[in-house]
Amino acid sequence: MAIPSFLVRMTPYVLAAATTCVVGCGPRAVRGSDTPGLDDQAMGTGLDRKDLQKMLQTNLDALQSSAAVQRWEAENRPTVAVLSMRNETSEHIDSALNALLSDIETSLINAGHVRVISAEEQPELIAKVRSQQTDAFDQSQVAVWGQQVGARYFVTGKVYSVDERMQGERRVQYFLFMRVLEAATGDILWQNKTSVTKALVN
Repeated sequence: MAIPSFLVRMTPYVLAAATTCVVGCGPRAVRGSDTPGLDDQAMGTGLDRKDLQKMLQTNLDALQSSAAVQRWEAENRPTVAVLSMRNETSEHIDSALNALLSDIETSLINAGHVRVISAEEQPELIAKVRSQQTDAFDQSQVAVWGQQVGARYFVTGKVYSVDERMQGERRVQYFLFMRVLEAATGDILWQNKTSVTKALVN
């Protein structure tokens, strides 16, 4: 059966319209600097960079006003190593937590109270220490870590969450817990916990 001539004539226009829709009708990429409020909007109940940064800054502010920092100032810049932040949530945020370690190191360096032993300087050794971390810090083991790394103090912590659901709504509370340990004794010199809450509501 022959195709009517008016359909043949319309074919280029139909194809052009379809192509335009394919290109212009779908999602488009936007930049945060060009879209006010984009970085402030939550995309879901998952833990994102802004949440981690907010909790970290609150913890670091608490650390700066603590007795641990006063002790560091009296000791004339002792050595500190930043260990990993353990992920105890169901979120896949290990890469974000690794980036957080650099932020902690940067904050400590810029504050000027300590000398930071960077993971980049002794990657294999610090990676070994990090892999041995458990929730219960054995005092003798912490002392061994301190000798191996050459650190007098350790900064470490963990992220964990509490998830609640009811009648189609969901609320997740995320916590960032940080502490400072004295390597020689394993004593906890400072610890602090901050939180953010994310929710899906009807």
